[in-house]
Amino acid sequence: MTRRCGKYLLFLLVFPLLVHAQPGAGYQAGYRFLHSDNLVADKNFYWLTVIGKTPALQQLLAADPELKQLHDRLLTTLKSHVEDSCQWPLSLVADFRFTSADSLAVDQRLKFLYEGNRPPFDALVDKHLRPSGYYQRFIAMTNEDLLLHAWAQTVVGINYIIDQFGLGKKMRYPRIDSASYVVTSTYYRGALKDMFAYLSEKTDSMPAFFHPSLSIAMELMDLNDRDEPARFEPMESGQNKAAIKAIAHTDWTKYRYATILIPGQGPELFTTPISPVNKIHCSVAADRYKKGLAPFIIVSGGYCYPFRGPYCEAIEMRKYLMEKFNIPAEAILIDPHARHTTTNIRNADRLMIRYGIPLTKPSLFVTSRSQLLYSAAPAFDKRNLNELGYLPYKEKTQLSIHEISFYPVMESLHMDPFDPLDP
Repeated sequence: MTRRCGKYLLFLLVFPLLVHAQPGAGYQAGYRFLHSDNLVADKNFYWLTVIGKTPALQQLLAADPELKQLHDRLLTTLKSHVEDSCQWPLSLVADFRFTSADSLAVDQRLKFLYEGNRPPFDALVDKHLRPSGYYQRFIAMTNEDLLLHAWAQTVVGINYIIDQFGLGKKMRYPRIDSASYVVTSTYYRGALKDMFAYLSEKTDSMPAFFHPSLSIAMELMDLNDRDEPARFEPMESGQNKAAIKAIAHTDWTKYRYATILIPGQGPELFTTPISPVNKIHCSVAADRYKKGLAPFIIVSGGYCYPFRGPYCEAIEMRKYLMEKFNIPAEAILIDPHARHTTTNIRNADRLMIRYGIPLTKPSLFVTSRSQLLYSAAPAFDKRNLNELGYLPYKEKTQLSIHEISFYPVMESLHMDPFDPLDP
């Protein structure tokens, strides 16, 4: 990729630390998210959701002649696959990836349209993208640059989903994140052809240039039952409701730490709800909780191990804490989406920030000795920088063979285009 759009993707992929957000900037507590009919899409591509809820902007994009050319080409390709002889994933879905030329063309048109229509674009950025926190690492940018970086991130995200669930490429964590089927199998190829027939009836609901590729990406995730980002939502009125209510009445001066974070480690057996190591995690955390070190426990972990297993780590840890140690429900917050140790911490940060837990008080990361030694080492910092582009903690300090103290960081709110199952 070259020129402007290449510059933005280079920022995302090679120089992720160029922008440092100031604590509290951008994100606004109490921001109310907009929603489409697809929460997985909302979490992965929020600015597209906002455009879909902003008729003036959607009409502006639909009317642009160069963007319309891209849109028409993608729709024509989508409809052609209903009756054509294409049978293989590469011939069916690869054309819906955004090429370097496509990305550059959209980038240039967005810049042109922004220059001539600043008020609606500025409203998009100032009233939604900045306060949502989803673009927190871009907040030091101008509105125009933030908008263009949101587009670059969309290119990365949609292409990643098509590569992983359409083309069967082994992406970042193939052991747990791969397509559910062999994509070249007769069964899956038949499902892809039927997918195009289904979507061909819905093209009237795809008015903007990004809709065909977005629709393909979301259908590919659905074909593979990869709806993890939407599971247990809205947590605020579900599993986390009691704890959120308790947060509002907590006297934080009574506690040394804000929360106790337990990272998940999934079982290897389909018949085992909670792994032996996760039992150790919970036992150590329950001990710290009963000593009064913190008023809340965060259990973090999604449907990870074994591949496509039936148990959610956070849910099973919550049950274990309540049943074995009599920890009350109002003292436990769940993060049922994290898939890695890096995102255990990142997602815990997100809960603390969005639920109003004090960020000036440290939290405890409590785990087994083996995982703690790894998490305390410089190699873990390097992994976070490589995968997230930042450290989802500051002042990380090992306290014992089971505890690390840390402070959350605002950058953790930023969505990750390289992790569509937990963006």
